[in-house]
Amino acid sequence: MRRPWTWWLSWALAGAAFALAIGTMALDAGTHDTRDPQATGWSQVTLLLAFLAFAVVGALVAARQPRNAVGWLLVAAPVLGFAAAFSEEYAFQAYVADPGSLPARLLFAWLCTWTWFAAMAALVAVPLLYPDGRPPGRRWRLFAWAFVLVWSVVLVGVALHEGRVGPADPWWPRNPLGSGALRPLLRAAEPVAAALIFGSIAGVVASVVFRWRRSGGIERQQLKWMVLAVGVLLGQVVVTQALNVSSLVPSAVVDVTFGLAVGAYPVAIGIAMLRYRLYDVDVVIRKTLVYGAVTASLALVYVALVLAGQELFSTIAGGSNLAIAVSTLVVAALFLPLRARVQRVVDRRFYRHRYDAQRTLETFGARLREQVDLDELAAEMVGVVSDTMQPKAVSLWFREIA
Repeated sequence: MRRPWTWWLSWALAGAAFALAIGTMALDAGTHDTRDPQATGWSQVTLLLAFLAFAVVGALVAARQPRNAVGWLLVAAPVLGFAAAFSEEYAFQAYVADPGSLPARLLFAWLCTWTWFAAMAALVAVPLLYPDGRPPGRRWRLFAWAFVLVWSVVLVGVALHEGRVGPADPWWPRNPLGSGALRPLLRAAEPVAAALIFGSIAGVVASVVFRWRRSGGIERQQLKWMVLAVGVLLGQVVVTQALNVSSLVPSAVVDVTFGLAVGAYPVAIGIAMLRYRLYDVDVVIRKTLVYGAVTASLALVYVALVLAGQELFSTIAGGSNLAIAVSTLVVAALFLPLRARVQRVVDRRFYRHRYDAQRTLETFGARLREQVDLDELAAEMVGVVSDTMQPKAVSLWFREIA
């Protein structure tokens, strides 16, 4: 089946995020960076996994619902975040670890200045548009445009500020696009920009509450996980920044909790997709879960049987080939029953409605072979259709055959 270009674009962006993540880890391993002595592997791993989860969930949503902006924001955030991390490691390698070893080092140092803010803007915008890709009301559309304007001005200001492109470390070069003529304007705009950024974040939180109060039924079930994710991230920021917890605990602990809080976003959306059929990707996820679990299980069984068979048939000529042949036959025989078993487990855990409907139909089929009274049969059939399909009304006609 021919895929639309949006399908390829969404998964290409997810692949770019994974490639940038691998490149960042490779550069970090090669430079042995000690800029943050309190940083630990766990703090980096949590944020890495959070952004990779964003890439996967965003690609799934964008591929299935290309007109929904939520999917593109979800997949853009890790691309921009990993681009910033890669640019920072690249600049450190080119300026400090091995000066002059890499080309275009000034370009990557400059990219690091504003890509972090672009990734943050994408993350903050997700709750505003979740789940249908639109603001929760007409009045909120003006806020959405104001949000875009505020963050765009901030990005331009960061990209054009005068001075070093990075933090306080002396090795960072000066911004090649910085202009002294803009210095008074940018300095005067800094407190206003900070206030507008915090105001935009507060507005996004208010939009989530507004949408939650207006929602009902399945939409409220989808929203409750996003409300929880926003609360977790907001709580982490308030506790670590407003209460100045960072001065009492190691920075690595703060980084780990921040990574876990950010990871609550894709987890919340993933749960909503699995349990409440959000974005119509439940079929894709269901097949992925089933065949992923089956493949992993059969691979383990195959390896175990081959190793055990080689020991058992080691005294027989061609023992290794015999072990491989027997293992292949066993795995082939286990495929269908194992797939059926895993599919039942997945349906029972994540697709309870489908599982209950299937059980109801199986029970009705067994009763159908024993039931001969048409009135009781009609009542049971109407009950089964109501339970499985949940229509607004059910009517049943019998045709008499003379």
